[in-house]
Amino acid sequence: MKLRKIILIIFVCATIILCGYLGYPRKNQSDLIIQTDSNKIAYHIEIADTPYLRAKGLMYRKSMPQNHGMLFIFEKPQMISMWMKNTYIPLDMLFVDKNGIIRHIHENAKPFDETIISSVVPVSFVIELNAGQVKEKNIQITNRIIGL
Repeated sequence: MKLRKIILIIFVCATIILCGYLGYPRKNQSDLIIQTDSNKIAYHIEIADTPYLRAKGLMYRKSMPQNHGMLFIFEKPQMISMWMKNTYIPLDMLFVDKNGIIRHIHENAKPFDETIISSVVPVSFVIELNAGQVKEKNIQITNRIIGL
């Protein structure tokens, strides 16, 4: 019995350490703001800033609350390719340069579609929102992201 408890404690500790090492999603403590021509829109975001988190993204999730999103952070500006493999949620993708300016938008990415979605230009960030947010909130190329 005592050996079982020790093994369980070791397993739990190893799991906690492994999860921290792999970088499972962490919720950002502050909101990200999109400054449109007429509005400031706040989104609570999760950050994907490690290779593992960027590869996983929003895969396997069945839903995402309104006014939530995921921010992908890349070490340096580059051409970014995304896809919707294993992603249940239709998404709008904002491709953002190092200065926080939206440079490209891909609306309504289809769930499970493995077609490559390109940033078109080198960017440092990608923001994924629920599909329809771009149209509903009138988010446009050249809008600024505050809080990056």
